[in-house]
Amino acid sequence: MKTKGVVAISLVALASLGTGYWLGRHARVKAAYEFSRRSQSEGTDGTVAGFKSSPPGTKAGNASTGAQEVKFSLAEIEDKLASSKDWIRDKDWEKIMNSFGAADFPGLLAAAEKNPSKSIRDVTRMALLTRWGTCEPTAAMAYANSVAGKREREGSVLTVLRSWADKDPNAAAAWAKQVPTGSFHNQAVIATLYGLAAANPQAAFELAQSLPSGPWQYGNWNAIFSSWAEKDPATAAAKALEMGEQQRFQALDGVASAWGVRDPQSALNWANGLPNGNAKHNVISTIVSQWASSDLNGALAWVQQMPEGLSKQSALGSIASQWGQTDPKAAMTFVQGLPAGSTRISMERNIVSQWAQQDAAEALTYVQSLSSAAERNQVLQNVISSISWQDPKTAADFISAMPPGNIQVNAINQLAQSLGNSDPKAALEWIQTLPEGSAKRNALQSVSWQLTQSDAKAAADYAAAMPPGQDRDNFISTIASQWAQNDLNSAVTWATQLPAGRARQNALSNLASQWAEADPEAAVKFGQGLQTGDEQNQFMQTIGHSIGANDAKAATQWANRFTDAEARDSFLSGVVSGIAQNSPEDAAKFVATMSAGKAQESAAISVVSQWAQSDPKAAAEWVSAFPAGSTRDNAVQNLALGWSYIDPRAAGDWLSSLPADKGQERAIESFVNQLSWQFPDIAAPFVDKITEPNQRNSAIENVARGWLQIDRKAAETWLAQMQLPEDQKQRLLKNQ
Repeated sequence: MKTKGVVAISLVALASLGTGYWLGRHARVKAAYEFSRRSQSEGTDGTVAGFKSSPPGTKAGNASTGAQEVKFSLAEIEDKLASSKDWIRDKDWEKIMNSFGAADFPGLLAAAEKNPSKSIRDVTRMALLTRWGTCEPTAAMAYANSVAGKREREGSVLTVLRSWADKDPNAAAAWAKQVPTGSFHNQAVIATLYGLAAANPQAAFELAQSLPSGPWQYGNWNAIFSSWAEKDPATAAAKALEMGEQQRFQALDGVASAWGVRDPQSALNWANGLPNGNAKHNVISTIVSQWASSDLNGALAWVQQMPEGLSKQSALGSIASQWGQTDPKAAMTFVQGLPAGSTRISMERNIVSQWAQQDAAEALTYVQSLSSAAERNQVLQNVISSISWQDPKTAADFISAMPPGNIQVNAINQLAQSLGNSDPKAALEWIQTLPEGSAKRNALQSVSWQLTQSDAKAAADYAAAMPPGQDRDNFISTIASQWAQNDLNSAVTWATQLPAGRARQNALSNLASQWAEADPEAAVKFGQGLQTGDEQNQFMQTIGHSIGANDAKAATQWANRFTDAEARDSFLSGVVSGIAQNSPEDAAKFVATMSAGKAQESAAISVVSQWAQSDPKAAAEWVSAFPAGSTRDNAVQNLALGWSYIDPRAAGDWLSSLPADKGQERAIESFVNQLSWQFPDIAAPFVDKITEPNQRNSAIENVARGWLQIDRKAAETWLAQMQLPEDQKQRLLKNQ
């Protein structure tokens, strides 16, 4: 890519390409969202339980019919929302939700926006809008559209759409479809799919098909086909088989989960007719799990007559999880009668995981009685995970008596995470008692987020006292990212006063995005004042990404004000990435306006990587106009890898159509290695196109290992035809 004209040629193709792109920037804050959805239920009058159409400032009628429940006054609720320093717990939310009327939502949201912590504001806004969107979606949507900040506003709209779709999916979907084409249109439509799938899975399927392909679709296919199979499993199963490889895996799993509840034996008859592969193993395991939840003995008898292999191992693992919930001792007795090996250990771990959730101490005592040290050590990890949540002191005492090694390191990390979620300061005090080493370092890193959320100043003071090194740098990075969400000004003041070095560089980069959103002029001015080098480049790239994602026109104007070429290139690289997040097509046009050089080449690769996730065919047409050279080779490789996640066969067909040169071969090597485990049958035909002997032999081995696990007969036939030394072939056959 030596001149702007070369890139500009590729823009001819863009005019006719309609592309959309969605990237899940607006992640749900699970605690608030799930509680709000879990606690809402429809009343007979069309309102949500706990919400009545009462005048502002009055208390809603109690949703329950029992004794009077203690309620908050409206003033108490507003004060709690405005001043809370931590996320409000479920019990308090339930009490709050029963204490006001639907007309009070605007005032409560206004109070929540006064909270000084951004993360708490976001959680509270989501919780309130989720409930409001269920009972008064039009009013809730009007409020969501008025929220300040592009990211916050779009997140609010999506929150309302999800809850609206639970109650009136057709109306919610109709609203989403009228959003202008582009990234946010795709996000809006996806937000309605779960609700629509529950009511009309075929309509949800058609709506999902209208969106660009991408990894974000996977959960949607599972939900759609699960709902479809509840109503018509045969039709849903047939339609699932028409999907592309990656989508098919999710769709088949959705069919299996629903059909397995309805009629597991019919579902298994269907599953046995599927082609051998990971999808078939997963489907059988899912159906068996559903069957075991209602008829453990019947499911176990069926699995025991299965031929040995991966499908049987997976199915036994599913039974172990179910059995461990009902009678873990009997399940363990059964498992102890199996031959020693990976299947037995896997079942023991599944059983103990369930057992420990019911009685961690009893499960721990049992595991300690296992005679095999190898089995005992592997299963212990599952017990520690549960007991760390239930009884951290017992877990700490037990861990301290464990012999040093990976098992103890993992156990320490699990306990640190559990303590960090409940009492970050107590977790830090406990970690400080540990001896120096990898276990202490890992534990410290695992609680850094919770500690900063609880007390950012204390976390910063602790970081300052740490010895210089990567652990300190990582800790500081986490502090900067989390602190900036709650108190940007304090975080900026702290980060800018850090001594020069990698820790300061990472801290500035981690808060740069939020700084650019809140005050882009101040962020750019600060960046321009940094010393030329990695710190400035990384900072400029991050703020460029933020500004480009929110306002591409403004980003261009900012770039024109730069006088330092290196800083400008870094900023532009970030801008392109930000634009591509919303519209790869617009980003490609932007790349064509850049001066030739490394910055333009790097930007082009960034666009290709993101475009491959939303519209790989359009990306391929753009890349086809690149001149021969390293940029084109890198673009081909990135596109092939991204495309293979979505549709590996289509990606393979495209690779085969390219000229046979070094660029194609490099892409094929990466393509084969990526697909060798999940789709070895697709990867296998490409192995012969790898000319370097060592690379080809390595690829053969990778494909064979994956294929022998899935379809041994087909793999053996293929392996016999490969030019691989006989001793390597025999070793592969023996070890799999």
